[in-house]
Amino acid sequence: MTAIIAEINELLRGISMHPDLTDIAAVTELFISEMEKGLSGEPTSIPMIPTYISADGTPPDNVPVIAVDAGGTNLRVGLVTFINGKPEISRIDKFPMPGSLFQISSDEFFGQLAEKILPFTDNSERIGFCFSYPAEIFSDRDGRIIHLTKEVSVKDSEGRIIGRELKTKLRDMGVLKDMRFTLLNDTVASLMGGVAEYTLSGFDGICGLILGTGYNTCCLEKGGNISKLKSAPDMIINCESGNFTKAVRGRVDEIIDLSCEYPNFNTMERMISGAYIGKLVTGTAHIAAKNGLLSAAFSEIVPQFTSPELDDFLRGAENRVYKMCVGTDAEVLRELMDKVFERAAKLVCANIAALCLHYDGGKSADKPFCVVAEGSTFYKSLLFRDKLDKYVKSEIEGRLSRHVVFRQADNATLTGSALSALLS
Repeated sequence: MTAIIAEINELLRGISMHPDLTDIAAVTELFISEMEKGLSGEPTSIPMIPTYISADGTPPDNVPVIAVDAGGTNLRVGLVTFINGKPEISRIDKFPMPGSLFQISSDEFFGQLAEKILPFTDNSERIGFCFSYPAEIFSDRDGRIIHLTKEVSVKDSEGRIIGRELKTKLRDMGVLKDMRFTLLNDTVASLMGGVAEYTLSGFDGICGLILGTGYNTCCLEKGGNISKLKSAPDMIINCESGNFTKAVRGRVDEIIDLSCEYPNFNTMERMISGAYIGKLVTGTAHIAAKNGLLSAAFSEIVPQFTSPELDDFLRGAENRVYKMCVGTDAEVLRELMDKVFERAAKLVCANIAALCLHYDGGKSADKPFCVVAEGSTFYKSLLFRDKLDKYVKSEIEGRLSRHVVFRQADNATLTGSALSALLS
């Protein structure tokens, strides 16, 4: 097997897919540079989108909020109330995300969203809407769709004003209340969910991170650093870090990118997130089969592997992946998967390091830099988390002498959306 691993490494380097080609220190510096450009309004792959949402303040008691989590796979709608500063969820409904199963029109998209929100409007006129896709946030906390990602397909969605469209649909359905709407990104919602759960005084800096179907980070920013805005207040910034373009990309990355509806968009997300890990492994396996490292069955994988079935294979399930393997196939496939996740962990570590350094956080172990993390790939993937922890220890703690902790909050996107609506 040692000889085969050497061949795998040679193949991956030849197609620029080997994790050794990702230098965490270099990527960290590039990340910081792109973030600074985003804050000043210069051309960049990290746009640093203002949210006009602050983490300061205490939510009023017993004021119900309709919290909406429009995710990459699912749509969740809940009713959230804060009691003594802590969130309580009295109801959650869950549906497939409109446009995730097949392409729909914009009118259908907003109609389906409004239809799912409608039963909650008897309880509240406040909506905290977590939107897991790039959007330009306005100072009135509504926002315009930039692109839909994560393979959600809605015709003519770009440029639509989300809250305005939803309120129009709800009025058409008979809702007479003046609905108050607060839009935020899923990563911002997760950060706010962490704020609702934890005492910020115990940390030296905080950011939000989502690694599930998609990928993104956000952070608290001083208004004076947001030079592209005049007299900006302190607020959370949505980095849109999944769009980072400065990492080394390989042949499989380029093939996947060209197959997407929006090529050259969300470049880093397509290198690490749950929506694309299966495609990365599938594409790499194709090339490995053509080079004789896997049997012929892997040169034709239809449909492409998914992240959950690859995880099941690693856990020993006798599923489709297992049944395709003959000879040394299982060992080779495991090695290919290991390398895909190794690269993902290095890229995520570089992003966290960049945030920690930019905000000068985590200077002591007693007050670490807090990463409020959410997402199925982050918590459920068999290979990812141990690799990330390894690089955080060696690169952030060891090389940079900074300290990072990860925290999770229950139903963070829902409670964070509700808190944002109340504090706004």
